[in-house]
Amino acid sequence: MDLMIKPLARESAAMDLMINPLAPRRNVSKPKHSKQRIKREMKRREMERRETMERLKTDMAEIGEGQNRIREGQREIRQKFEEIESECRSLREETMNITRQSDYNQIRINLMFAILKARQDSDFARAEHLTRLLREEMEKQEQGGKAGLVG
Repeated sequence: MDLMIKPLARESAAMDLMINPLAPRRNVSKPKHSKQRIKREMKRREMERRETMERLKTDMAEIGEGQNRIREGQREIRQKFEEIESECRSLREETMNITRQSDYNQIRINLMFAILKARQDSDFARAEHLTRLLREEMEKQEQGGKAGLVG
């Protein structure tokens, strides 16, 4: 008779599902299967976390390398900028020297023309005075001094 009861219990569960399809199943192995699914899900999540951590470590390393390249680039730009500033200072100084030399040359030319004009006008005293001034200006230039403005 026990043999008859077991099939009836199975039929009864099947009948319950036919009558009420949303009724819970009476399956003994379900909790074991559910635990395995939970373990698999936990392992999957742990793997995802590890992969995410590895990806983040890699990204952080790449970002660090990028920041180092940026720092190096800024250092190079700063060095080039300082070189350009130095070059600019030396060019400014050279320009000032050229301007001073040009002014000195203009003074000498003016004195020479004044000497010629004085000789042409037979004003030898003025020509001698201007010649002396020209010699003094040339001596100052040779000594490295600034040429004075002669009026």
